[in-house]
Amino acid sequence: MPSWDPGALRAALERQQNELAPIARVLAAAAAHPPAFSSDDWRGEAAESCRRLQDELRLALLAGDKAVAAAARDTRNALAELGV
Repeated sequence: MPSWDPGALRAALERQQNELAPIARVLAAAAAHPPAFSSDDWRGEAAESCRRLQDELRLALLAGDKAVAAAARDTRNALAELGV
């Protein structure tokens, strides 16, 4: 007999899955269409900084999207192992 409560684990994993779903939707949409900052009003170093910021934001959104997708996948796999 396991020393942990499978019902409590299942409930925790289901809660996690439900909490990850809206985060995953927002990050997926933001990663697919990251906000664009116009550098038209900036020149030289300021315009380059604007472009770098946009690239960093895009990469951060993609990383967040991948992390949440991995967490959701791992949660689904754990639930499947429990027979849910």
